[in-house]
Amino acid sequence: MAQGKRQACWYSPKLTIDCMLVKVIGQLEADGCLLELSEASCKLATPNDLAAGDFVRVRLWLEDDGSFVDIRLAEVTKVHNHWIAVEVIQLSAQDRMRLERFVDTRAALYREQPAQINRLLVRA
Repeated sequence: MAQGKRQACWYSPKLTIDCMLVKVIGQLEADGCLLELSEASCKLATPNDLAAGDFVRVRLWLEDDGSFVDIRLAEVTKVHNHWIAVEVIQLSAQDRMRLERFVDTRAALYREQPAQINRLLVRA
């Protein structure tokens, strides 16, 4: 699969998860929706439109921040009911630092270990 991931980095997925980060301890969790974006339109999609192995883009909004973390490429690892688990493949260095700083700061408030930022669970 590693070979497939390397080749997929040029790939522009047609489905985007637009979500707000809600949990940073244990595992990153977000609430959001699944969108099918095109130049002409934007339609809501459902988790039923995804399967493990599909690629998506993720717009991850952070609380109290006016911009999103752009996860350009993520692989769906599991879909169960309204939950979508993804593994981050492509994220800019600047967005990675923003996300790490946000997660570390929030986890420190609860004196807990921060979640790893390479996996995300989304309720859509």
